[in-house]
Amino acid sequence: MTLALTNVVGSSAARECDHVLYIRAGPEIGVAATKTFASQQVALAMLSSVLAEENSMEFVERLRNLPDQIQQVLDESNARAIAEIYEESEAYFFIGRGYTAPVALEGALKMKEITYKHAEGFAAGELKHGPLALVTEETPVFAMLTGSNASKTLGNVKEVEARSGPVIAVTDSPEDVRQYADHILEVPSAGPRFTPILANIQLQLVSYWVANRMGRSIDKPRNLAKSVTVE
Repeated sequence: MTLALTNVVGSSAARECDHVLYIRAGPEIGVAATKTFASQQVALAMLSSVLAEENSMEFVERLRNLPDQIQQVLDESNARAIAEIYEESEAYFFIGRGYTAPVALEGALKMKEITYKHAEGFAAGELKHGPLALVTEETPVFAMLTGSNASKTLGNVKEVEARSGPVIAVTDSPEDVRQYADHILEVPSAGPRFTPILANIQLQLVSYWVANRMGRSIDKPRNLAKSVTVE
């Protein structure tokens, strides 16, 4: 049995699968999807809540608060200033753990798609197993430091610092990590399943501002198409 998680009613995925969960994010104009990724995160969090038979009012309340928290990130983000500092970097690394590991991958993907610069995302525990050899003063590392896994990821941050790599912490607890980071991208605390959505938006903003400063075609990156016709 298959389930499609899709934004488009009547799409190929919707027709091919047995069941469909529509995220209903509205038209995604840019080729490098942003709001659809965030909407998929929300839809999957809701699906997991139902499958776990979790009828928690706290979950519902956090979900209701999410739009205002997203707007807060958009209004208060210092991503533009960080983009100005690291625009000339030779590469960008993103690390996360648990719920934020996919966010690290998405952060790297957006950086590659719209800036055309090298970027890689890793599960934080994998950093020591090879990628750490690439860390230099010219390779900023964006570290997801939220929730219960933040203390473990701090160990990876310290390894980056020891190699003189700049660290940008994406966190809901800035006071706990400020001494270990060169810069902070702060997000509201929204619980383990929703804080990663806010962290993702901060990373998308960084990519946007780097691309903007480089004069890239943000909505229509080179070599990419809105309709994928090859497997």
